[in-house]
Amino acid sequence: MSSDLALAYFTWMIVDRKTAEHGGRSDRIKTWVRGWSLWKHYVNYFPIRLIKTVDLDPSCNYMFGSHPHGILSSGAFGSLATDGANADEILSGFKVNVHTLALNFWFPINREWILALGGVNASKESISHLLSKPGGQISVIVVGGAAESMYTSPNQISLVLTKRKGFIKIALKHGAQLVPTFSFGEAHVYTVLDTPEGSWIRTLQEKFRHVVGFAPVLFFGRGVFNYNLGIIPHRRPITVVTGAPINIKKTTNPTVEEIERVHAEYTAALVELYNKYNPVYGDQKIKLNII
Repeated sequence: MSSDLALAYFTWMIVDRKTAEHGGRSDRIKTWVRGWSLWKHYVNYFPIRLIKTVDLDPSCNYMFGSHPHGILSSGAFGSLATDGANADEILSGFKVNVHTLALNFWFPINREWILALGGVNASKESISHLLSKPGGQISVIVVGGAAESMYTSPNQISLVLTKRKGFIKIALKHGAQLVPTFSFGEAHVYTVLDTPEGSWIRTLQEKFRHVVGFAPVLFFGRGVFNYNLGIIPHRRPITVVTGAPINIKKTTNPTVEEIERVHAEYTAALVELYNKYNPVYGDQKIKLNII
């Protein structure tokens, strides 16, 4: 019986393989799973808050750039992938989908709860599918990706952004408004061991990331019965602040110059967001570095 169930499930995975590219599960399923009380407990653990600084127009589509990645993107997950931080009320009129690595949809069972929350692939096809809809869509992209988690230090947050321009091109093609968001506290819910560039450990990390898609970062948090060592994240507040949207004019075939211009505008808006709200929700001793 168990082998029959396994065969049936893997057959289902093959049949269902494109769901992560085409918007995930139905709205009814996503609304139900996003509203589970489990996510309130998750959000309250840190705690995580979602702060919207500007009202958004539900007749438009938006692309949220989420920064920084941290180890697990706990802030983006708790505040946007679930309704634990009241995202459905704060972002009323919108359907929120968080984009993640295709690798996450390869694992049985794991893929089901990610899809049920509205998690979708971070591919161009998946983002374009959502942003081509008439309006009321929010695609959340963790721009720096897995590479960003290697650059965390106690006194500096480094964002991998300088060469990340694909999301700008997609936003231009679909006329999606770009919104920078910053998760204050995200980078320090885990302690990341420093691996200097040029070291053999960093070299192995980079090779692994290029092959698999994520970096094997050396980190630790707290334990169940101790505060010093374990894999559970530290209980430190995370405040996810969404900035003002950058108005994007739909351009079917954007030029390199147009992409560069919007990328520069986005980067400046992100830095401004950090400088304005870091004294309120972050730590003024921690500097921002764009790489």
